[in-house]
Amino acid sequence: VAHAATAPDPLNKANCVASPWTDAAGNPITVDQKFGDGAAAVTRCLAKPKGMKVVYQFNKYCEDTACTKVYAVGNILNHIRDLEVTHGVPAGEFQMMVIVHAGGWKAVLDPAKGHPNAADNVFADQIKTLIATRGVKVMFCQNTANSNKVLLSQMLDGVGFVTSGVSALADLQRIGYNYVQP
Repeated sequence: VAHAATAPDPLNKANCVASPWTDAAGNPITVDQKFGDGAAAVTRCLAKPKGMKVVYQFNKYCEDTACTKVYAVGNILNHIRDLEVTHGVPAGEFQMMVIVHAGGWKAVLDPAKGHPNAADNVFADQIKTLIATRGVKVMFCQNTANSNKVLLSQMLDGVGFVTSGVSALADLQRIGYNYVQP
């Protein structure tokens, strides 16, 4: 008797372990409660998130024209939340590199450390959150640092350097990182 092969589930429903959503009181709610009956059944979950390696390009400072939101940090934190909450992948079982270069350069300045533009970094605390997240490394392009006269001593603690932001993006992809341009 031949048995029909079970087709793989293209939605990977079993890979979602929890809903990241809460109600107004902060209580956990299901995907169906948040988006309507049947929403969980049509939600695609990540196929194999453990061991994930991602590189984010951070080449702008502001998300919006009024400069009320920092560029990319919301996307990165949502990605981390999806891995940790929805898929049950703890920090440290994924690797994220944030390559800061070009227009994103002010985001690495520590407002207390004396660079002429450091006071402009109203998003320092949000960048510190990324730096403090296990599995995430924030790296700054030395070419951009050079053109903006930024020294290591003027940067947020925990930010490292890459010799070239663009070259680092290509190199990290070569060694298995998936590239994201928010």
